[in-house]
Amino acid sequence: MRQVVLLHGLCGSPDYFEELIPLMDADVYALILPGHSGTEAGPETMDQFADWVLSEIKLRDLKRPIVLGHSFGGYITTNLVRRHPDALSGFGLIHSTAAADPEPAKAKRNEAIERVMEEGVHPFIDTMIPSVFAADSDTALIERAKQIGYEMSKEGIISAQMAIRDRADETETVRSTKLPGLFLYGSSDPNMNAERAFLGADRHTKQTVPASHMGMMEQPEREAQLINDWLKEVQDV
Repeated sequence: MRQVVLLHGLCGSPDYFEELIPLMDADVYALILPGHSGTEAGPETMDQFADWVLSEIKLRDLKRPIVLGHSFGGYITTNLVRRHPDALSGFGLIHSTAAADPEPAKAKRNEAIERVMEEGVHPFIDTMIPSVFAADSDTALIERAKQIGYEMSKEGIISAQMAIRDRADETETVRSTKLPGLFLYGSSDPNMNAERAFLGADRHTKQTVPASHMGMMEQPEREAQLINDWLKEVQDV
């Protein structure tokens, strides 16, 4: 059975994948990223986050696992694809993008950092989490995601936002890599369109799910099916 490492998004935790993991045909290792879920504040660069994931892969003695990253976790994943491709046998971007932040998005990151510094974690989470769900999303799921986000520290949010803000554009990385890739996009994602989600994915597997940015919580059965089908396709790669 394939080994799969799951990386959650900003202000998330492995609980994002709670309904998804039991449905996956793989040995799954869902990591808690530094600065999240009550852990100490993490690194401030994407290279450092990726190196931390690599160290966890080695610590668990995983043999070239597939790494699937949701949102922020996807940014870490593409960094790994560029800098440590021999450590992976495949990758996936789950409601993420290989592109860097454009300047307006970087400005919003700076504003978020300032807000967290001034107001703390809860006001930031109360604004940020609903913004990644669609308007008609299940309010219980939104509340669940907020409760996960409340476990962040100010320092954890700030360091992750800095890493996201300053990340490299990895479009050419995913376009040119020899590793097989899976790109999942939610058609009701309020902050991303399909073009941005699928940048560089021309020769990879692209799938659209009727969900928001949080499809693994909203459509776990569908996303598990798509992941499992793709794992079968690449099992001999």
